[in-house]
Amino acid sequence: MTSPIAVLSAMEQEGHLIEARLDELREETSFGRRYVSGLLAGNPIVTAVSGFGKAAAAATVAAVLERYSPSHVVFAGVAGGVGSGVEIGDIVIADRLVQHDFDASPIFQRFVIPSLGVAQIRADEQLTAALTAAAHDYLQGRYRKDMERVELAVFDSVRTRIHTGAVASGDRFVSHEAEARSLVSELPSVLAVEMEGAAVAQVCAEASVPFAVFRSISDRADESADVDFLAFIAEVAAPVTAGIVEQLLRGLR
Repeated sequence: MTSPIAVLSAMEQEGHLIEARLDELREETSFGRRYVSGLLAGNPIVTAVSGFGKAAAAATVAAVLERYSPSHVVFAGVAGGVGSGVEIGDIVIADRLVQHDFDASPIFQRFVIPSLGVAQIRADEQLTAALTAAAHDYLQGRYRKDMERVELAVFDSVRTRIHTGAVASGDRFVSHEAEARSLVSELPSVLAVEMEGAAVAQVCAEASVPFAVFRSISDRADESADVDFLAFIAEVAAPVTAGIVEQLLRGLR
């Protein structure tokens, strides 16, 4: 049997439209987590919701690797944009990930993960390239139809762009401009900040499983970060996540 691709998200609202598109759906529950497997675009897939934060994400991806032996792992959802030119509605595809709140100094340099010996964990190049192509194809195709019913005022003037670069993860929701500026001053290459991706990256790197991470930008990680957050996920992030993932799997046929 062909190994599935695992597609994970932190919140049920981020990934539920993927589940709605599955054929031959099967559901399992273990240790409080729900795993849904099936076929998407003719390819086997397993999905799961990790919950917020690095520990939850690491536990979930480790369980998925053990239970389903996926060929690849994709983590998707929303993030705050902190890089120059990264705006609400944009898509950030991670080429590397860093835990911005990890510090084992003076034994190791700040941000360095001891088990890997690096601070920034590289996403799989081939999977990331395929994901980038899928995102472009989605934006040129179904995206316009998916966005026809968006009612968010902030989306009136949005022109969605795709960015590729570093994504930072940490166990706090960055919602103050000063904190976002401080993060960028320490990690100038970071385009977006979230709470799970780098933990997924660490587990996958240690297990030698190819992985990729992409995020829809819901806010600018400042004092307005909570404005229309759930509405953005429902109206924008969920269809974008499902659309890109489905396009990715179509390309893998």
